[in-house]
Amino acid sequence: MAGEDDEPETADNIDAHLYLADGTRRYATFMTTDEIARLLQRWAGAGEVGGGRYFSCSDLVIIPRPGVEAMVAALGEMIRSSDVDVMLSKLEDSTI
Repeated sequence: MAGEDDEPETADNIDAHLYLADGTRRYATFMTTDEIARLLQRWAGAGEVGGGRYFSCSDLVIIPRPGVEAMVAALGEMIRSSDVDVMLSKLEDSTI
């Protein structure tokens, strides 16, 4: 979900609930490699999350550039190729 400071053109770390045409709901975290590197550096400096020695995120989709357009393009390709079925967790009705 976009934060207050996120602009559609520059967003590089978004958690999303996806409502697909087949009626299923999925969850994804879209990130760029630059954003992952930034987090690792921050964690290394702060001694958090193993001192920046690793990054782990379920349902992660790494996009080549920032922006909602890149996220939509990635999702479109995952749907076209049916990769969405194995890459993103399905949300059940009781999941918020």
